Amino acid sequence: MDAAVKISALGLVAALLALLLRKSNPELALCLALAGGAAVLAPALELLSAVADTARRARELSGLSPAIYSPLFKCAAVGIICSVSAEACRDSGSAQLASAVETAGAVAALFCALPLMTALLDTVEGLL
Repeated sequence: MDAAVKISALGLVAALLALLLRKSNPELALCLALAGGAAVLAPALELLSAVADTARRARELSGLSPAIYSPLFKCAAVGIICSVSAEACRDSGSAQLASAVETAGAVAALFCALPLMTALLDTVEGLL
């Protein structure tokens, strides 16, 4: 809870400063917004390590293969990275580039999910 409040406050301050700078210096405002985004994501990565530890423990207790959990985390990471990148593109005024980033992210997520699809097909084939 404490981390979420700090992250939100940092993001809000960076957004307000970027908004103030946008009229006089839009390039600097974009750089400030990107730096603020990076500063917000840094503490979130620390929280992600706890999530990864819990998922690793769940995998060990369930006895499932790491081949099942790894693609899930990769797909989630691709989604988060592409979402942040697309919003940065929109903030810079390039909606078309943002759409391209989102489309490329969807394709990359599908590619990351290929091992899951292969495992599913192998299971179905084994049942037939």
